[in-house]
Amino acid sequence: MIGVCALLLCAVSLSPAAASEQAQAKAPISSTIAMIGAGNMGQALGNLWAAAGYHVIFATRNPGELDDVVATAGHGAEAATVAKAIEQAGIITLAVPYGAEPAIAKAHGAAMKGKVLVNVDNAFEHRDGEVATKAEAVGEAVYSAQLFEGTRFIRAFNLKGAGSFPSPEGVESADFEVPYTVNDESARHIAEALIHDAGGTPVYEGGLENAREY
Repeated sequence: MIGVCALLLCAVSLSPAAASEQAQAKAPISSTIAMIGAGNMGQALGNLWAAAGYHVIFATRNPGELDDVVATAGHGAEAATVAKAIEQAGIITLAVPYGAEPAIAKAHGAAMKGKVLVNVDNAFEHRDGEVATKAEAVGEAVYSAQLFEGTRFIRAFNLKGAGSFPSPEGVESADFEVPYTVNDESARHIAEALIHDAGGTPVYEGGLENAREY
C-alpha cells in the first residue's frame, strides 16, 4: 500500500521510474479529500481512505445529517458543506448521480480549478436524462472533464460496485484491478496512491479519450 506518503510526493518506496515521474510533477497537494456525495460509493471509498491516513471530508447539501457516516469512517473524518470541503481539500472526489454534475460544476467549478478531481460517476439515461445522452456521445470521462475545466482529472473506480470494495482491514489482502485515465500526467502518481490505498492495483490506460465505456 503506497499511502499518504506517495500522495505528498515522497519517493522513498517508489521505483526509479516512478520517482522520476514525480520529480516532474506539480507541487505537492493537500492530503485532504473532499468526498462530494455520501451514498454507498462515497462511503466505501471515504472509509478506506480515512483508514489509510487521508483527511476525509464528506460533503453534501445537508452535512448535519452525516453524523453516522462520519462516525463509521472515523480516523478524523468530518462533514461539511460542498463549498467548505472543496476549499479545504487538495483532492475532490465526485460520487454523485451523473446528472448532478453540471449543477455542481456551475456552482463550484471555479473553486476546483487546479485541484485533483477524481470522478467515479456513471451516466444512465433512465436516471440522468439529457446529460447522460450528451456524455455518452463524447465519452463520460471527456464530458465530465469539460464540465470541470482546469482540474487535474482522474477517471477511476466507476467500474467497481460499492459493495465489492474490501473493508479497511482487508485492504492488504485485496486483489482487484482498477483501470484509470487522466488529463494530466502529473496526476498519475496521485491516482495510483488512491487506488492502492483502496486495495486495488492501478491499470493506466492513458488519456481520457481512452476511457471507452467509462
